[in-house]
Amino acid sequence: MYCVLRIREWIVVGCAALAFAGCQTTSERPVNPSTSLTTTSLPEPMTVAPAAPLTLPPPQRPPPNSSTIVSPSALPTVTAPVPRESPTINGRPWPADWFNAWVPLESWGRFNGLPKPQLLAGGKEPLYQLQSSNGLVLVKIGSQSVNIAGMQLGLGFAPRLIRGFPYIHSLDAQKTLQVMVDSVYRLPQTNRTIVIDAGHGGRDSGALSCIGHDHEKYFTLDWACCLAPLLTARGWNVVMTRTNDTELSLADRVAIADRVKADVFLSLHFNSGVPNRDLTGLETYCLTPTGLPSNLVRDDEDDVRQAHPNNLFDQENVQLASRLHSSLLRSTGAVDRGVRRARFMAVLRYQNRPAVLVEGGYLSNTGEARRIATPEYRQALAEGVARGLD
Repeated sequence: MYCVLRIREWIVVGCAALAFAGCQTTSERPVNPSTSLTTTSLPEPMTVAPAAPLTLPPPQRPPPNSSTIVSPSALPTVTAPVPRESPTINGRPWPADWFNAWVPLESWGRFNGLPKPQLLAGGKEPLYQLQSSNGLVLVKIGSQSVNIAGMQLGLGFAPRLIRGFPYIHSLDAQKTLQVMVDSVYRLPQTNRTIVIDAGHGGRDSGALSCIGHDHEKYFTLDWACCLAPLLTARGWNVVMTRTNDTELSLADRVAIADRVKADVFLSLHFNSGVPNRDLTGLETYCLTPTGLPSNLVRDDEDDVRQAHPNNLFDQENVQLASRLHSSLLRSTGAVDRGVRRARFMAVLRYQNRPAVLVEGGYLSNTGEARRIATPEYRQALAEGVARGLD
């Protein structure tokens, strides 16, 4: 049933439990504080408007044109860190008034040399389209996701209509839209190392398939074993966190990537939506940028002020996640549940390299569980990842 691959150089270390987004497991354990994995909370306050109903005073003059920036002083607020310096986008500084503000979609488009947004559908949640060199950008008012080049990406704040004009939050404009319309992340071409992390293992079985007695830990290991030779043939140095039913801590998985100086870290999982058994599709996760709320939270507080080591790779993370997600959708034909961000996944937040976690489908859904149980589907997942890393 499972692919078998024997490579002695693969590194396997052991013990402690693991839990990830959507997997049917117990709550995630904290990383051992005696390790060097540290989290920094940035103290400087900045006001950020959350995704809440917008209340504005009646206009005292005609509605502003589409270049007007809305200050968050008129909006509900939460606390987040002040940017250390203005970023440079393709040689141009990010506009000084585009921090902690609602930015007109048309102004952001003009900043990137894009045509004026076109209204595709009206109603209570209008849909706007912009054409970029990397594909169509579809922005729906009130939706906490954006469609770029036919793929869903999670936003921190739902876009809003402000006095009749579409606005996006400046953090989403900078951390999601801007990253995706800019040049795509380029993988190393030589002497490149990837760590493939088969989720769960040992006593940490992960989600249970609804059509049998197989657990997530077996499916993730087989997926990893199918993927490894495909990547080796493409010139990658492949290191696996486990090659058998071994239990690993989150800290150990991070330590393996540090030890081998990995260029990329990829964690493989399958999902569970219990009690909702209708959920189906692929999700790809990377770490939430500082200042943005996460698309998925667990019991931990989603503190937008925190800066984790992996936040140094925010741009590479979302570009790599999008690249893998798009390739997986083409390879499997699965439902697109989007590239999403989460802050509670310790196996991602302490990485010192681009890091992505893929949920390859829902074991709680009967139809999808049947597909996951077939070697052909797991091979398609492996081939989708391999092509995404070409």
